[in-house]
Amino acid sequence: MRQDYRFEDFTEAGYCQALALARGHWAFERFGTECGEPHVLWRHDIDVSPHRALRLAHLECERGLKATYFFLLHSEFYNCMEAGTRDIMRGIAELGHDVGLHFDAAFYPPIGDLETLERRIRWEADAIADLAGRAPVAVSFHNPTPEQLARFDQPRLGGLVNAYGRPLRERYRYISDSNGYWRFHRLHEVLSARQDAALHVLTHPEWWTPDERSPRDRIMRAVEGRAARVMQSYDAFLEAQGRENVR
Repeated sequence: MRQDYRFEDFTEAGYCQALALARGHWAFERFGTECGEPHVLWRHDIDVSPHRALRLAHLECERGLKATYFFLLHSEFYNCMEAGTRDIMRGIAELGHDVGLHFDAAFYPPIGDLETLERRIRWEADAIADLAGRAPVAVSFHNPTPEQLARFDQPRLGGLVNAYGRPLRERYRYISDSNGYWRFHRLHEVLSARQDAALHVLTHPEWWTPDERSPRDRIMRAVEGRAARVMQSYDAFLEAQGRENVR
């Protein structure tokens, strides 16, 4: 199983190896680029762990590379409205990375028309801009259905580049680590082959941990880390207020 799912790929060391392979051949470009040279759109959909996102942002910055970080307003694992997450969002932007909106259409009643979709996207994009201190440049759907991808494939939605728009889907080879394994192609092999002029790489920061783990263990790591931080905050508040911490 470990050989099939490539658990060893999804470590910080494996991530740095992927960055080294990519920077050796492709320029890291922003969404909306018109670049004609070999380039990559390097994207992170933050479903679970802003803390892991910040770590990857530092690894990229140390190598002079820029990516786009898509934040989700309706995650069950983190809250963009919390001061700690807001500070991470701003920290990632201050490192020079772009910010994006990870839009969960399932949060709303069924959206059947473009006008309603774009209105929702603009509202959420404004919230992300206020929190991150930088306006989003692109939008990506969270767990999109085939029907959504087919119906809402315009180049831009709500004024933002649509990461699943038809132009990007037709021009770029797409690699994704969704669910903690390579769903289409193994990233390291694609990067080593150097056969594609335009790549669209999607990673989810929660999968890229210091050590080798199964995908479920990586999620557990993020959940337990959040729980520990919440309890530390509770204990620190009582101590700062001079209140008894009854156990």
